[in-house]
Amino acid sequence: MSFDTANILGVQVACVGTLDILRLVTAWIEQGATRTVTYVNAHCLNIASTDPTYHAILNTADLVYPDGISVVWVSRILGKQGMQKSTGADWIEQFCELATIYNWRVYILAGRPDIARRAAANLQARLPRLQIVGAYDGYFSEKSEQEVLHDIERTRPHILFVGMGTPRQESWLHAHRDQLDIPVCWAVGALFDYVAGVEPRVPAWMNMLALEWLWRLGVDPWGKWRRYIVGNPLFLWRVLLQLVRERVRR
Repeated sequence: MSFDTANILGVQVACVGTLDILRLVTAWIEQGATRTVTYVNAHCLNIASTDPTYHAILNTADLVYPDGISVVWVSRILGKQGMQKSTGADWIEQFCELATIYNWRVYILAGRPDIARRAAANLQARLPRLQIVGAYDGYFSEKSEQEVLHDIERTRPHILFVGMGTPRQESWLHAHRDQLDIPVCWAVGALFDYVAGVEPRVPAWMNMLALEWLWRLGVDPWGKWRRYIVGNPLFLWRVLLQLVRERVRR
C-alpha cells in the first residue's frame, strides 16, 4: 500500500487519514517485518528543525502521519491532497476493536508510573477480549530497561505502543529497533494519559474549529505556553521560509 508524502521542513509526512493508517498497520502486522510509526505536529517539526538526530530518525520511520491541523494546512498549501489530522485519542478505540477481531497482542510502554496500567484497565473494561500483554510506565521506574526489553521479547506483541514524549520515544525506538521483533512499533506521545483519564480531552466544538492548541494551553498554561505562544508563530515563519526558498529555486 503506497501513499504520497509532503515535504514539510524537510520531513516527509504521509498524506493519510485515520482509516489509511489503520489499513497500513493491519497490512504490516500480516507481513510481520518490523515497522515504525510516529506522528508530527507543529511542535514536533519545530524540534526537528533544530535537532538533526531527531530529524533524521523521523525520515527513517516507515510512516510519519499528521497529528496537528497546521501540518494539514501546510500540505494543502504545498498542493498535496489526502492528508487529514489523526490524533491517537481519535483512533485508539477503532484500533482496539481491530485488535480484538484479529487477536493482536498489544504492549503499552507509556506515561508516568501507573498510567499504562490504568489505561489498559479502561480499554479492557470496554473490550474484555482485548489482549494487552504488557503495561509499564515509559520511564522504567517499575522495571529496568533490559527487563522491559526481555518482557517485550517474552510476550511477543504484534503492536508496541511507546509514549515517552518527543523526541525521546522516537530515539528509543530507533536505538532498539533491531532488538524489537515486533511488526509495528508506534510512538504515541501522551495518548495513554487521555485513555487513563488523567488528561482531559478537547471539547468537540473546539476541535472542529481547530482550537485544540488553545484548549491545551488553557489546561496547562505553564507547561505549554512556550510550545504554543512561541512555537506556533515560529512554525509558521519556518514554513514561510521554506515556501520562499522553493519559489526561488523554481
